[in-house]
Amino acid sequence: MAAVPTLAETVVGALKRRGVKRMFGIPGGGSSLDLIDAAGKAGIEFVLTRTETAAAIMAAVTGELSATPGVVLTGVGPGAASAVNGIAYAHLERAPVVLITDGPASSLHQAFDQNALFRPITKSQGRLRPENGRTAIEAAIETALTPPWGPVHLDLTAKDAGRPVASDAGPPAPPVAKADPKDLARARRLLAGSRRPVLLVGLEARHGDGPAAVRRLADGLACPVLLTYKAKGVLADEHADAVGMFTGAAVEADCIGRADLIVCFGLDPVEMIPGKWRYDAPILDLRLAAGAELPATPECRVVGPLAATVAALLPLAATAWMADEIAALRDAMRARVAVGGAGHTAGTVVEALGEAAPAGCRLAVDAGAHMFSTLASWRAEESFGVLKSNGLSTMGFALPAAIASALQEPNRPVAAVTGDGGLMMCLAELTTAIERRCRVVVVVINDAALSLIDIKQQRQQRKSRGVRYPAVDFAGAARALGCRAWRLDAGDALTPVLEDAFKGDGPALVGVTIEPSGYGDQLVAIRG
Repeated sequence: MAAVPTLAETVVGALKRRGVKRMFGIPGGGSSLDLIDAAGKAGIEFVLTRTETAAAIMAAVTGELSATPGVVLTGVGPGAASAVNGIAYAHLERAPVVLITDGPASSLHQAFDQNALFRPITKSQGRLRPENGRTAIEAAIETALTPPWGPVHLDLTAKDAGRPVASDAGPPAPPVAKADPKDLARARRLLAGSRRPVLLVGLEARHGDGPAAVRRLADGLACPVLLTYKAKGVLADEHADAVGMFTGAAVEADCIGRADLIVCFGLDPVEMIPGKWRYDAPILDLRLAAGAELPATPECRVVGPLAATVAALLPLAATAWMADEIAALRDAMRARVAVGGAGHTAGTVVEALGEAAPAGCRLAVDAGAHMFSTLASWRAEESFGVLKSNGLSTMGFALPAAIASALQEPNRPVAAVTGDGGLMMCLAELTTAIERRCRVVVVVINDAALSLIDIKQQRQQRKSRGVRYPAVDFAGAARALGCRAWRLDAGDALTPVLEDAFKGDGPALVGVTIEPSGYGDQLVAIRG
């Protein structure tokens, strides 16, 4: 007679059926130990991170790359609270994550309402109990994977984790979404009447048949295409119609301002910087799922599977755009985002990184002033060619994201470009990469400052306070942790060192001292 599974075993079984291969976190002494034990027996790896924030970021990136739930385990109280930043990333950037925390606490010690803490940044919250365990975990997974994707939170006590689970029916299958035929008809009329459309591609287009749908739409419209940071690579940067990045800033205004129809494809409003909408052309909003509103009301919105929507809109009428006009817009945008300065700059570092990187290398980039040059210089040829925190724009993202990529796809090299401030927030995760022999090259663009905030402080004509760091030898710190590392200063050759960094079978770090004086002019050119 088969043994009745415990609640922990039931949770792990549900996750395994959905394709989960690893969990991330730092265990407390409660239910996380039951879950780790059950996961090991089921063949699911547990990755011990150095911080809960990094664990949540790794889980979120795993969810984005795999289209399965990323899983985070934390202890009660401080462990749960420390995961907030990574769960906020998953919430704002639409990543499917299941967060399971020990608790609630059984006394006043470490006690607070953990469900309430995560309520603003998760799609659902609850507590796993033996009497509804299977239904609760299956429903949570389904919620995380229902567009728009996002994180869910569940408390689980050690006492409940070890109890047998009563049989239940589980949740019903979700309905299949379909676009409204009336909306499709309106969209066809808008496209038929447009001579100069512009296509803006966002994060919903990254998954499944989304990239193929983007290519079909771009080829059919033969118009300028701009992609958000999250969507970079969905249409290859070298595609004839790819003009550059879309952020809602001034740098793309010349291109979009020429449009008589703005076609948003899988664009999430969280991907745009705050500011007034600059354009008068009507908007056609093609979306996978209803969600937050765009900053301007669309003339027509079609909600449904993106590939099916594109198929229903084809064939498309010829537009008036000329190939040389699109090329000129692309060249002008690239020139505008270039950064000046003597010695090494963020631009020259990323150009050298691109030359040294093996084919298929993925890039993870941190928030900061270096980010503009990094994304402008790096050429992405496929979906998820770049990993970027955009909706949250958190520092300390690049290294955990790169580790998650290396664990998910061990044969794909990955580079993490970060500033000195960002790396100081997660330096200990280098030891996670070392322990797991992750094929990650970390490039630290070091100017001993929070440069983006430094620029804003200068533009407000304030004295320099609270934005400069003492110089840090990150290469020395990395070597002390057991990582191969190099330090480069002005005049040192970049490409040979970066090539050596990629040759190892584990992580490596290259710290480069750069000249930051060009950041101010670059920011003005991009954002106005």
